[in-house]
Amino acid sequence: HILSMNPATTGVHKPPHAQETPTGIFAVQEKKEKMFYVKDGTSEIAGFAPYASRFTNGAYVHGVPVQYPNKNIIEFSPSLGTTPRSHMCVRNASSHSKFVYDWAKVKESVVIVID
Repeated sequence: HILSMNPATTGVHKPPHAQETPTGIFAVQEKKEKMFYVKDGTSEIAGFAPYASRFTNGAYVHGVPVQYPNKNIIEFSPSLGTTPRSHMCVRNASSHSKFVYDWAKVKESVVIVID
């Protein structure tokens, strides 16, 4: 049965750094309380995304990024899911990502990503 649903911001196709979010049914592969991310094209850490649960390759379900480099884009729950902005991830309200992070068991729980 479906345990939770939430509007989310997904990936935008902007190679080489950003890709569309894959859709389908995925097992949770790993979890990170803080998933650090780098500035595009560098190895410089730009910030972190809280409560990240990886579901495929470099794609995670995670909360709103902290120290996001583009200060003009501030996401709140009402703006989540309105336009693709992520690099391949499923960006949720941080409270929902914490719920998924706390609930999901690695290699035992699934995430369903739909369009």
